[in-house]
Amino acid sequence: MRRLFKITLLVLILVIAGSGVFAFYTIFFGGRDVAVPGLTGSPVVDAVSLTEKMGLLVRIDKVDSVQPAGEVVSQWPEPGSRIHKGKIVILKVSKGGDRQPLPDVRGMEYGQAVTRLQESGFDVGDVVKVHSDSRPAGVIVAQSPASPVMVPPGRRIDLLVSLGPPRTGGKVVVPDVLERSEKIARQIIVQSGLKVGSVKYEYTYMTPAGMVMNMDPKPGKTLPPDGVVNLVVATGKKPEEPVPQAPSPAEEERETVTFPTEVAPASPPIPGPAVTQDKPTAPPAPVPSPGDKIARIRYQVPPLAQSMPVRIEIVDGNGTRVLLDRQASAGEYISLDAPYVGQSSVTIYLGGEFVWQDRYQ
Repeated sequence: MRRLFKITLLVLILVIAGSGVFAFYTIFFGGRDVAVPGLTGSPVVDAVSLTEKMGLLVRIDKVDSVQPAGEVVSQWPEPGSRIHKGKIVILKVSKGGDRQPLPDVRGMEYGQAVTRLQESGFDVGDVVKVHSDSRPAGVIVAQSPASPVMVPPGRRIDLLVSLGPPRTGGKVVVPDVLERSEKIARQIIVQSGLKVGSVKYEYTYMTPAGMVMNMDPKPGKTLPPDGVVNLVVATGKKPEEPVPQAPSPAEEERETVTFPTEVAPASPPIPGPAVTQDKPTAPPAPVPSPGDKIARIRYQVPPLAQSMPVRIEIVDGNGTRVLLDRQASAGEYISLDAPYVGQSSVTIYLGGEFVWQDRYQ
């Protein structure tokens, strides 16, 4: 009986000792690292509950997003990463609400910018006019808030409008209206204190129809106030070639009278190298002119600490095309003019994530 008691006591001691060793190893060695779960797309309440149960801390950053309010948009560290208990998991959570992308109206004429903002559901706020060496008169220099950003509809957008370069010696600097529509070009010239002179229309397939393809004087030249600027505007209509007129019946019936003449005997040919004449070649086929719709894409990469990949796609009647896919430096200003057919939408991705979309009619 005493022997059985000793055996039982020994077994109990071994069990307690083994449990202590296991608990010690779990706490100090085996249980410190955990795998971060995938939380993107989950409600923030569920994501926080799951993370805290795993012994991790949570930091929530609210961001503008088209996702519903309270939904996790992104996370750090990435799912599957192993970290120590007590470390922080950062969750980007959507603010939600009725938010939409703010269009970038920098470089647009003031009236055009106001129309674009109102069509997108925004109101024009304070308008400040300043002299600018880089923007002609009447063109938007900056906006607040700056684009791209998601903001509630009806938000007031403040604009900074150029007065053009400051006058030097009473002269006015000729603004650059090349590749702008005739209507916008006229408005910019008048707002600069000049007048529009003659306007010629010439056919070309290099410039979209209705856009200014040439001007005189050239941009940057100076004129006295109310000086005249002449424009050449592209037209998509090819000039008609003159049709040869058929001869009248009287001319067809008229007989030709010839008089016999004596023909001198031909002298023998002088031997020499044979002369060959090149056959006339057919004129080259005309190059088809592109569509007259242009999507003017202007985007400035945020001033980040390092460069990030930028991808710009356009979808129109011809399908989907990639306009740009490369690494962009911080603060880089990207300017693209893309022809499109019918209606189109342009989408911008920064670092693989959606940041902007715009539509063109």
